[in-house]
This record gives sequence, C-alpha cells and structure tokens, in this order.
Amino acid sequence: MKIAVYKDNLSTGRGADRAVRNFATGLAERGHDVSLMERQDFMQFVSKGGGADEVDVIVATGSNEIVDLDMAGYFGRKGRARVVLQLHLAPRGFFKWRHPLRNMRIRRAFGKADAVQVLCRSYVDEFHKIAPRPKVAVIGNYTEMPPPARVVRGEPSTTILYPAASLNRIKNQKLLIESFAAIAADHPEWKVRLLGKDTTPYAKMCRRLIAANGLSGRVEVVGFTNDLAGEYSRAAFVAFPSNLEGFPLAVLEAAQFALPVVAHRDLPGIEDIVTESTGLVTEPTVPAFAAALRRMMEDEALRRRLGESARQSCGERYSREKIIGQWEELLAICVADGDVV
Repeated sequence: MKIAVYKDNLSTGRGADRAVRNFATGLAERGHDVSLMERQDFMQFVSKGGGADEVDVIVATGSNEIVDLDMAGYFGRKGRARVVLQLHLAPRGFFKWRHPLRNMRIRRAFGKADAVQVLCRSYVDEFHKIAPRPKVAVIGNYTEMPPPARVVRGEPSTTILYPAASLNRIKNQKLLIESFAAIAADHPEWKVRLLGKDTTPYAKMCRRLIAANGLSGRVEVVGFTNDLAGEYSRAAFVAFPSNLEGFPLAVLEAAQFALPVVAHRDLPGIEDIVTESTGLVTEPTVPAFAAALRRMMEDEALRRRLGESARQSCGERYSREKIIGQWEELLAICVADGDVV
C-alpha cells in the first residue's frame, strides 16, 4: 500500500512523536510505501491533489491533523484517498473547555474519518458519543525499548519507580507522594523515584510536599534520564497514579522488566493493560493507593508473580509484529471500503 502518514509537528519530543515515527517505520519495514510528512509538506501535498491516484490511504495522527484535512475541504473532494484517524489519547483528552470553537471543529472532523483507531476497548463507546458515524478499531501500542536479554533478580529492590514525561497535574505525582507518606514510617528502607520534566510549577509543589512530609532523600525528583532501562532494572515495581493517558507505554516497558504496576481505576483504559494477574488497580484515594503500595512492598512473592505474568501477557498482546499486523489489516479493509471490525 501507499500510505501517507501526517503528523503536524515531529520535533516536540513528545511520546506521540516517537510513536508516529515508530509506526511509520514499522509499516515501511513490512514493505509498504510510506511517506511521513509534517504540516508544510503535507498541506502542499493536499493542495496539489493528494488523491487516491497518489496514495491508497492517509493516516491523520491526531486532532490537529484531521482538523487540517477538514478545513482544507479534503473530505468533500471527489477521488480523495481514504482517511484513517489515529488517536494517541483517550477521546476526551482532545477537548479543552476553554476552546469551544476548536472543540466544535474537532468533533466535526472526527465524524468525517473513514475509520478510526483507538487504543483501548473503553474508548470505542467514548468516541461514538462524540462521532457516531465512523467505524472504530481497537489497536494498542507497542514499545521500541528493547527487552533485557534476561531478567535478573538479585537482592530484592526497595525502590518504587514512577516514569513519567513530566511532573504535572495530569501525571498526578501528588497522589503517590501522599500515599507513600502515609506508610513510609513503617518501611524505612523504601524510596520513590519520580522521573520526568521537573522545572514545572507542579514539580515545585511536589518538592514542597516532599519536604513537608519529611521525605527528603526518600522521594527523589530525578528529572530526565538517558538510562530508563537502568531505572527499570533497579526498581521493585512501578507506581502509576496518572489521571489521563492514551496508552501508557511505561506499563509495557515495566512489563518487559517483569515489573508489576500499581494504578488507579479512574485512569482511562487501564483495564485493558493492567489486570488482577499483572498488577494492582485501586481507587484514586490516598488510603486506597497507600494500601496497594503497602501490599506490593510487603510481598516479594506477589511482586515476582505479577511481574512475570505482566511480562508474558504484554509480550503476547502488544508485540511490535502483532500491532503492525493489526494496522495492516485495518488499512487494507479501509482501502477496500469494507467494514472495520
């Protein structure tokens, strides 16, 4: 197939940028003719035609991209290529209450896609409440982080890791800090490491919260690291208190290192990735999250069992080959103008 993948900006360094590059590379390696374009080149391509005689299908990789196509009048053209919308967030994550006009444009453009990919099963109904018409396929993500040759466990680790892109309200480090503070005195050997951009106002608040709870030196704000694999290899488990994700790659990365996850059930899509056999999912309150942390901290056998199950389960369900294969099937069905399942 000839596939045009449109991402308006590939230079922000966000996870979505990496995911789009990986996606395009994966399809190209399977023998497809893939063009990955940023906004200027893509809009020039559209202005000159961009029809089915040039490409079989266009993959619009988010709300900016599908709105650009709609605003350019692309969906009203005769002979246009089919358009598949790729979403890197839960559908609700694209709408901002301060931007009603933008929200209206997104809603309208979402409804014009020929097919839509969402990351988790619960997102199907959520999307159809926004745009009932398009057929929706559930295709998860995969991680490009190479798995370790083998998982080696020596002395039990006493480190809880939270690998996030940034310290901010959505990533919700506050819940982890307060939950750990509630049980820290009972487990003086344990510590927490918070990864991600640490120059935000929220990060300053987290540092104040750490100090106020007497946890300086035990809850570490690490910032960015180039040794993410090393962080996973030295951790006992991953805490993931985030409030909104598309599909948390950190959970898949942790699984490759046989690390279980503690998350809360208000995180959209978490039930697709963390099950009772691969981690602990609790209520998004300090007492409940603290209880889950305590249970994981006090039971090494539980950590090992859940971690190994996570490694096997995620390896089978979210391998690169399986995810790219699902995308090939979706694109082929869309080009053939059949039903998307």
